[in-house]
Amino acid sequence: MKNKLATALSLILVCLLALPAIVGAQAPVFSKIDPPNWWIGLPGPMLMITGEHLAGAHVSTNTPGVRIARTLDGLGGRYEFVWLEMTNATSPGKVSLDLRTEAGHQEVDLPLEARDPAGLISNDGGGFSGFSPDDVIYLIMPDRFADGDTSNNFPGFGTYDRTAPRAYHGGDLRGVQQRLPYLKDLGITTIWITPIYQNDDRTGGDYHGYGATDLYAVERHLGTLADFRALVKAAHQQGMKVLLDIVPNHVGPTNSWVEHPPTDHWFHGTREKHLATGSTFAAETDPHAPPLEWRNTVEGWFAGILPDMGTDDPITAQYLRQNALWWAETGALDGFRIDTFPYVDRPFWRDFHADLHRTYPRFRTVGEVFNTDPTVTAFFVGGKTTEGVDTGLDTVFDFPIYSAIRKVVLEDASVAQIEDVLRRDWMFPHAENLVTFFGNHDTKRFMGESGADTRKLKLAFSLLLTLRGIPEIYYGDEIGLPGGDDPDNRRDFPGGFPGDQHDAFTAEGRTLEEQAVFVHVRELLHLRREHPALRAGELIHMLGDDQVLAYVRRSAEGLGGRAEQLLIVMNNADQPRTVELDTGDTLIANTRSVTSLMGAGKAEVRGPEIRVTLSPRSVSIYQLN
Repeated sequence: MKNKLATALSLILVCLLALPAIVGAQAPVFSKIDPPNWWIGLPGPMLMITGEHLAGAHVSTNTPGVRIARTLDGLGGRYEFVWLEMTNATSPGKVSLDLRTEAGHQEVDLPLEARDPAGLISNDGGGFSGFSPDDVIYLIMPDRFADGDTSNNFPGFGTYDRTAPRAYHGGDLRGVQQRLPYLKDLGITTIWITPIYQNDDRTGGDYHGYGATDLYAVERHLGTLADFRALVKAAHQQGMKVLLDIVPNHVGPTNSWVEHPPTDHWFHGTREKHLATGSTFAAETDPHAPPLEWRNTVEGWFAGILPDMGTDDPITAQYLRQNALWWAETGALDGFRIDTFPYVDRPFWRDFHADLHRTYPRFRTVGEVFNTDPTVTAFFVGGKTTEGVDTGLDTVFDFPIYSAIRKVVLEDASVAQIEDVLRRDWMFPHAENLVTFFGNHDTKRFMGESGADTRKLKLAFSLLLTLRGIPEIYYGDEIGLPGGDDPDNRRDFPGGFPGDQHDAFTAEGRTLEEQAVFVHVRELLHLRREHPALRAGELIHMLGDDQVLAYVRRSAEGLGGRAEQLLIVMNNADQPRTVELDTGDTLIANTRSVTSLMGAGKAEVRGPEIRVTLSPRSVSIYQLN
């Protein structure tokens, strides 16, 4: 009896001693779950639950077909990571999770959906379709393109000001959707929209989308998730594809993670102590570079400001891979443009693309490798093993050809610079898939450069749309929109906003110069669509001197199923030029006549030669018969 009494007293004493801890403890509080929903048929997700008092929580579920494989406490009791496994018995609805501590419990629900619940994939196969040389990409910064919903401008909030170059100007996703017919008529097949993540909109300085504060939310100035889905669906219904800009490398400096990181390796460094990226990443390609140079690039905070994600950490890496799958599935996207590609470690990209391509076999990615040296850009492309890793990246932007076109057309450099870029195509597994361009949102506008005029602009377009690759056009360049360096290169598209003085979306609203450029670009795009040789034909050099460049685009199948050979000749001089092209020992030796497809030049066949007379600063295109 005495032993029983002693035991009872001991238990009471233990309870009394623990009572202050129990009374002082607080029940778990839930505020957010990432991802906010998931789909049956995709790999089981890793959930990151954000809240308070989550440390030590026991997580359970009674949802049929769902099992909790693993849990992990994040830092500071603010995060709980939960890995789910789903079986064939899982049904659409929700996964109910119970987070329980000694102080109480909290229920968290994860919506679980069937694939493609909104019918975002159109009947003609749009969605998850990738892109190819058959496409033409049009780069849009939604805030600067068209304002389709003035209710999300929030003028009283202090971040909307069309006169301020770094404030929000009112463009949005609905505005882009409303202008799809304009793009379709122009000849665009694919749109690339810059990031739509929620950004720090307290100051408006992150209108561009590259400083995310929430990777699972749409910036409210741009619209809603429903607007995003509606835009992609509308594009697919018109036979157009959509690429979304994503940024796994970094987030914005005001992201809540900076003060309260979910894990101890969520970022490389802290706000107080971190590396900063340098001005180049060429050191990554140099096997003799000191390790610090590599670390500055891959682990440094971009521009010393934007927190660098710890992509070499398994938890951070899985979070970012899932985020990409979530955006792709939510919108039935066709591809990603990947920002700051070289600033992320190669093993991350290998695993990222393995997940992406396993889930969406036709999905394609293009990486930003901002360097004009082909030996650098080729280092990062996938399809080959470099330094023991295949990044899986489908293609890169062709910054070398960007530089060559600008130097030749704007600075009168020798056209041999273009040939020098093209002769290095052997370094790329698929050079035909390089995304070519002569302007984007990070460069000075073509028409903002010294000596630029509409004649030179049309010459640049003629090269862009007849050379190999997948061309990309920066919004407004098709009307000769001017602009200097960032942010002046991101002017509003005229006619896309209330109160604009003229509407360049219509022929009637364009100036004479704008209309001349637009007609030229539209004619080139429609010619490219009609002639397979301009899209996927091999490229053969015929002539190159300081001012004249001649090449043939040749395909086995052209109009009517016949082989097709097109001759493109450029004169970069201010005077007319006449050249004789020797065809005697070439693949076009049997040419009997030529038919002009575009340009004011004249051409005639004279035995084993084709004699071409060219106007100043012009490109002529001929069909060889």
